[in-house]
Amino acid sequence: MVARFAHACDLLGLRFGMEPIVVACSGGADSAAALLLTRAVAPDAKLLACYVDHRLRPRASIARDLEAVRAHARAAQAEVVVCRITPKPRGGKSPGSLEEWARTRRYRALEETARQHEARIVVTGHQRDDLVETSLLALVRGSGIDGIAAMRPKRALSHAVALARPLLWATKAQCTAYVLSRGLVFSQDETNDDVRIPRNAVRALLSQLERSIPQASRNIARSAALLADDRGLLAGMSAMALQRARASGSSDLLASALRRLPVSLVRRIVRSAVASSGFGLRDFSFVHCDAIARAVKAGRGGRFHAGSATVVLSSGKLVVEPAEPSVPSPVAAAIDLRRLPAVVRTPLGIARFSAARRGTSRENSSDLELDLDGLRAEGDISLRTPRPGEECVPSGRRRPASLARFLAKAGVPVNRRSRVALLCAGGRIAAVLGLRAMEPFRAAPGKPVLRVAWQPADS
Repeated sequence: MVARFAHACDLLGLRFGMEPIVVACSGGADSAAALLLTRAVAPDAKLLACYVDHRLRPRASIARDLEAVRAHARAAQAEVVVCRITPKPRGGKSPGSLEEWARTRRYRALEETARQHEARIVVTGHQRDDLVETSLLALVRGSGIDGIAAMRPKRALSHAVALARPLLWATKAQCTAYVLSRGLVFSQDETNDDVRIPRNAVRALLSQLERSIPQASRNIARSAALLADDRGLLAGMSAMALQRARASGSSDLLASALRRLPVSLVRRIVRSAVASSGFGLRDFSFVHCDAIARAVKAGRGGRFHAGSATVVLSSGKLVVEPAEPSVPSPVAAAIDLRRLPAVVRTPLGIARFSAARRGTSRENSSDLELDLDGLRAEGDISLRTPRPGEECVPSGRRRPASLARFLAKAGVPVNRRSRVALLCAGGRIAAVLGLRAMEPFRAAPGKPVLRVAWQPADS
């Protein structure tokens, strides 16, 4: 057991010295085995046996668990740390099942304990039977490859703390035998017999399956490991495809690039885009994701539910934004052309104004140049956001056009058109900053120009 545990730690890149290590301990045989084996391979490390009290079980059961944890800690020369979680409010709006809530809070408590003690690794006693149960639960829920291969040997809890599962090769029976061989007893969670809990029902089913098909659990674990390899390959493909689909200098995705891909790959890219935008994937189901992917393939636009985010398909782009986006206050900033250069800061971004001659070198090729004399002749110069039904005369045209239509053709998604910055002169639109000057204010050869550099707030 020690040799195989040490080999598993090597494969996971775990190098133990004298640094603290947090081991999640429940009082059961699996976590006891993890604690004892961690001490065997890390004789000089400071071990912290962390017990998380979810306050969901009777106090007598908690006391029994803690008695076992303390006995295991003495055998492993570890310090006991007890974390007590604030109970889940009754009738609250916390999403997910009670088990999901408890798991999320447990990992949060383990990560916080690791940070407080300057530990970089949290070791858990998850073993092969847990992996098999997790895979079957995912299959029962109709999950894809990500769910079936969900129990990873190592993953990040935060940027500074990693969760490691070096016992996924061992069975529960092996862990139990190892703890008993050390003369230790362990606690039994009475809720494990309640088959109304999905994991317990799957555990009972597996026990029957093992009697009918010997080695069934081992084979399911092997399938999960093979799928984990495939998932890694797909994740790499998705990351490359997502990068290629990104609009230049933006987090937006080009629908035309996505449309050329298989719908299964588009689904993965959409999930990655939502996750990488800082929004969780909770309540973002396959049905929601598939609807977005098929809308992309069909060239349709619209707004789509994506958990705590919204995906907007508009103007050839896929944009991820909060489910309830904040609407900035309309910008209204007066500009004095007699005092140049000038800098105007707004909630939408920063505009820098300077006087120059047309044809002189520019710092940025996207800077707009407008007829300075023409702007002065108009009088009031201001910076603001669009108003409903406005028209403009884009450079190169003679007749007015709908501002909304111009923005759509310029590739501005519908959810962002109310937040573009307009430079106005005498009540007319002189330029859409970052995009284009309007025809009546286009800089003429040899004339003084107003050079406008625009830096959006989200750039």
